[in-house]
Amino acid sequence: MRQERESMVAAGQAAEPVMFVGGSVLTPAGRLQKDAGVYLRDGRIRAVGAADEIHGAVPQGTAVVDIDGGTVVPGFVDAHCHPLSLGSSLRLIDARYPAVSSVQDLVAAIEAKAAKVSPGAWVRGRNLDYDKFPDRRMPTRWDLDPVSPQNPVAVVHVSGHFALVNSLALELAGVTDSEPDPQGGRLVRDGAGRLTGMLLDTAMQRVLPSAVDVGTHAPSHNTYPAPVDELAEDLVAVQRLLLAAGVTTVVDAQVTSRDMPAYLEARRRGALRVRFVCMYLSNHLEELQAVGLATGLGDPWLSIGPLKVYSDGALSGGTAAFTEGYQNDPADHGKIFWPQEELDAIVGRAHRGGFQVGIHAQGDQAIEMCLDAFARALLESPRVDHRHRLEHLGAPTRRQLERIRALGIIPVCQPRLIYELGENFIASLGLERAAALMPLRTEFEMGIPTALSSDAAVASYRPLDNIQAAVERRTMGGQDLGSNERIELLQAIRGYTWNSAHSLFRENELGSLEPNKAADLVVLGADLAAVHSEEIAQIPIRYTVVGGRVEYPFGT
Repeated sequence: MRQERESMVAAGQAAEPVMFVGGSVLTPAGRLQKDAGVYLRDGRIRAVGAADEIHGAVPQGTAVVDIDGGTVVPGFVDAHCHPLSLGSSLRLIDARYPAVSSVQDLVAAIEAKAAKVSPGAWVRGRNLDYDKFPDRRMPTRWDLDPVSPQNPVAVVHVSGHFALVNSLALELAGVTDSEPDPQGGRLVRDGAGRLTGMLLDTAMQRVLPSAVDVGTHAPSHNTYPAPVDELAEDLVAVQRLLLAAGVTTVVDAQVTSRDMPAYLEARRRGALRVRFVCMYLSNHLEELQAVGLATGLGDPWLSIGPLKVYSDGALSGGTAAFTEGYQNDPADHGKIFWPQEELDAIVGRAHRGGFQVGIHAQGDQAIEMCLDAFARALLESPRVDHRHRLEHLGAPTRRQLERIRALGIIPVCQPRLIYELGENFIASLGLERAAALMPLRTEFEMGIPTALSSDAAVASYRPLDNIQAAVERRTMGGQDLGSNERIELLQAIRGYTWNSAHSLFRENELGSLEPNKAADLVVLGADLAAVHSEEIAQIPIRYTVVGGRVEYPFGT
């Protein structure tokens, strides 16, 4: 009987009631309980604790699944991701290093893609990381033009904050060498003042036809019609990736009027298998407030989360805003999106309107401006338990961390960036400053409830990849980067579960294994008490359960 019921569960079918036993369970206190079990019924956790006690409490006919020494943990909550970008990236050129290791590799990939599409169609790619090329040369439109004379090209940098386009793309947008730089961005030029085709931050929106089509992460004011069916299909595809990685709730950290119709269509079709929280971009604030929308509206499967605001650019390419200049260009301090008074106005209006606010802030200059904006909003309109967030929080000072704690701000960090982009950070900031990025151990020791997340498709969407990066703090090239800021495995899991749920006001429903909470959990195929740090990312995901349904492994 047990084997028969385990087969049913492994096929990915709904199997309730069900009990997982035969291993360890991560307790709400952050400890591993051996010989424990979890009992699920009607989409809820009904009992958790010692397996022999639970056995006596469950009714006959309950499916019993022996997890063979594995570990049950809460479903992973990715508090900052770009799922539509990740989904669309499956259809684009993947220029991530080392698959694309030189300008020549990039050109060859574009030539191959252009040969498969009709004249006039966009050739799109993402994850360009030229800082890892042997010569570290920034490619230009002149590299792309010979292989794409009839197709506009856009390849987004791995950070999501830059894009390389060819001459045809500039021509179609009417952008010439005389075009001024927009606020919060830059059109890169050569020594003669000619546009090279590299667009930084808000400059992308002057040229690119749609943010989601190429996965940019800069503020977008585009009004192009959304390909709703295509985006809804992307959501279906990306959920398979997320479920196989143990993600049960995901925050889309940049939603616009292009994106929401796709979520609503997927919801209408009954196609949501992961819980989605949508962060509307701040340029929608006026229209959102005009119809009375705010953080928290929605249902357990699709809801409105924090309002997304930008304050600066990316660490990896020199547009994050620092008080001290970049190592490779001391005169360059990065880019600020909003002057202080405008940032104050946006944050203040959203705060007064009942929104939780999440501000993209990487450099210490930007972080300080954000904290000033939050402090002013809270002084003028006090609100208990606002849970405003700082997205990324790349380079906070100790004093800024103290302000974060005092103001009740929640950092939302992505440790996998240390692994994937660590060498980039060292090149632009120097070793000492790069090693101080994302001081997770300090934050945890200070009692700051930092949420961990992926920022996919910028970095890996897999929680275990991000958790290993937080535990090891080692770059792709094998260099230790801030080993004094490493955190423990169970701390990192808490950052990806309870802390992330708390950052969304969902900790009473998600993020820990407790009776009456939603039955969202992951069964890991290893005893976490015996796992070495270098093995974390390789731990198998045996089951992913969302709302009591076994969603992974997938049914046939």
